[in-house]
Amino acid sequence: MSSLFFVLEQKTEAIEHMLRHSANNASYSIQQDLSDQKKEELSKACKALKHELHDVADKFDLNKRKISQYQYISTIQSQMWENVTDAFSDKLKGYGKKVVSKGKEADPYIQNLSDLIEKLSP
Repeated sequence: MSSLFFVLEQKTEAIEHMLRHSANNASYSIQQDLSDQKKEELSKACKALKHELHDVADKFDLNKRKISQYQYISTIQSQMWENVTDAFSDKLKGYGKKVVSKGKEADPYIQNLSDLIEKLSP
């Protein structure tokens, strides 16, 4: 149950962050289409969810795990590295020749991303 709570808290924090900060990233931007009232309602819903998670964790005496910053960053870095490793052209063979051909063109960029991700090591 604690793993479920961990994921729910992370996702809730991501929603809260998105409501407070605009995102105009390389791969996506988030259209600011919610009214201030709706944002406030969603913020309250996030707080209620997090409060409920705390209450249930207390009721069932779930051990709160302590995660060091090192471990937290390393976990995220590993997931990023796994995703980028799967993007190299030699991993795309089942997607057809056209995709592999474009993949080979992208390999140096994927390698650069991999190198930059490596620098996230705490």
